[in-house]
Amino acid sequence: MMDHPFDVETAVDVVALRGELGWTQQQLAEFCGVDRSTVSTWETRPPTKGPALILLRQLQASLSDAARPGGVATGSDQVPQAGAGHPRSCAEVE
Repeated sequence: MMDHPFDVETAVDVVALRGELGWTQQQLAEFCGVDRSTVSTWETRPPTKGPALILLRQLQASLSDAARPGGVATGSDQVPQAGAGHPRSCAEVE
């Protein structure tokens, strides 16, 4: 079994999440209000607590809700568009 440098129970696979969103590192960084290098760091050492983890989990949940049969995301659950000025940035989730 492979040892992970982070808690796989709480971590979000940031590379997979970006892939599902179809976003670049820069787009995710802009959405979260962080530098692209921060997203790069998250991809090798995912956040295991704090506002970044909360936001990444919300993004992941939005994708899961939209993928359910008949579960098109609507209203506040809608998957945000990168760069669309979404009010819930990592910097604001504290």
